[in-house]
Amino acid sequence: MTQNQPNYAPEENAVPEAIGFEGFVIEPARGRLLGRDGGEIAIRPKAFELLAVLAGAGGRPLGKAELLDRIWARVNVTEDSLFQAVKDARRAIDDGEGRLLRHLPRRGYLLDCRLSLVDSNAAPPAITHQDDRPSLAVLPFRLLGEAGHAYLAEGLVEEISIALSRFRWLIVIAHASAARSGAGDGEDVAAIGSRLGARYLVDGSFGGEGGSLLVRCRLIDAQSTRQIWQESFRAGRGEIVALYETMTGAIAAAMEPRLLKAEIDRVLRKGTGDLDAFDCYLRALPGYYARSRGGNASAIALLERALARDPHFVLARALLARCVATAIWLGAEQDYQFGKQRALELAREALTADRSDPQILALCGHLFSVLGGEHDEGRALLDLSLRLNPNSAEAWRLGAWVAVWSGEADLALSRAAEAERLDPLSPLQADLLAVRSAALFYAGRYDEAVTAARRSLANVPEATTPRRYLTAALVHAGDLPGARAELAELVRLQPNASLGRTRAMHPLRDKASLERYVEALRQAGMPE
Repeated sequence: MTQNQPNYAPEENAVPEAIGFEGFVIEPARGRLLGRDGGEIAIRPKAFELLAVLAGAGGRPLGKAELLDRIWARVNVTEDSLFQAVKDARRAIDDGEGRLLRHLPRRGYLLDCRLSLVDSNAAPPAITHQDDRPSLAVLPFRLLGEAGHAYLAEGLVEEISIALSRFRWLIVIAHASAARSGAGDGEDVAAIGSRLGARYLVDGSFGGEGGSLLVRCRLIDAQSTRQIWQESFRAGRGEIVALYETMTGAIAAAMEPRLLKAEIDRVLRKGTGDLDAFDCYLRALPGYYARSRGGNASAIALLERALARDPHFVLARALLARCVATAIWLGAEQDYQFGKQRALELAREALTADRSDPQILALCGHLFSVLGGEHDEGRALLDLSLRLNPNSAEAWRLGAWVAVWSGEADLALSRAAEAERLDPLSPLQADLLAVRSAALFYAGRYDEAVTAARRSLANVPEATTPRRYLTAALVHAGDLPGARAELAELVRLQPNASLGRTRAMHPLRDKASLERYVEALRQAGMPE
């Protein structure tokens, strides 16, 4: 344990109103955990109670039995509940390695840092953010029907807040603050958003209808009061855990792409002057989605500009790595080894800086496998990303490519199907169809691969990856003239296309599958 001692002595049975530690402030009575930027952090109730108890202990380690007794009182739970609370608390304070919330063998847990009382008479810190990430608050849902459903509605709102907080580009106002917002049916949403410091608001209703529970939910731009999205979700009255998992997953998956699109539209309306790093990142996304040379080059320039403004913007660095790789695949980057080295270096830098963001894990894992041939690491990173945030359509799509390169065609197809289910209107629909065409090709389902590749090219005619798989699939489907016509178009789009370059750009784990692919391209007429 460090020598950092608290500068206060906790009195017996006294509950401090506010305790500061490592830039965080915990307010046990108010139920708030404030981050280093003054904004509230979304955290599960038992994880919050754990932090409050440890902060109140003044640096003294507390044993497992004492923590179970103080946090769960007379409820009989196992140590697994405590371990989960520790995990959730560490995630909330970015302490993945357990250096701050430490475990001491045979002694228990403690906050291993200097603790200090915060003036409770001072005005509470305003909710401000040091970056321009969008902020969102999930308001209490209106209860319709049985009053006994109140606890279910409150629990669902809390789970939605936690699910959305997994998207690290989004600031989610803590559930406790949103619950105390005092929002009423007739109150101006702009006033609620201003009071909470939230750019977007989520509200809805919860009630029973027949033998099922019905949730209506909507997403509102608090500044313009424009409704961005609304949907209804229905589930049986059975297992509550299954109900929460089904509904929160569906709501988070439906909401995330709408939020991202709303943010892109917002920054595009601002004009091009005085951009900050996050706005540069948002402006880069349409070019990233375009999968064209011009769009990708624009995305690279904007992401480099974002990093010039904020070198610690890790997500921008990971996306830049992906765009550098895309330049190789589109034939815009003529020096394959240089482009590959730069993309992988950027991905390594991003992963070294942040291994807790599911989107960064997915982007980097995809590049390690698909570009670097590091299949085990790539799969491990994608699996971790999907565990941390199973509602990310992008992670499922990238995971499908990783599965293709690992030789798991069936897994790739199931991941692609999940990505499409989560976001059927994705701007990366062309890439989703491209990975489907690749998986179908390696599974030997050539006619289906042709169909998927043609659908992909109907969305983005400039794309070269689906055209390669279309060419190879046509050869195996017995349409050699059609394959040669597609290869001619591929060479027009990418004059440096060759069998040698194809082998270098396809580090598949299964070399026999790679040779089957290369041989089909040779039969279509691709030069050595």
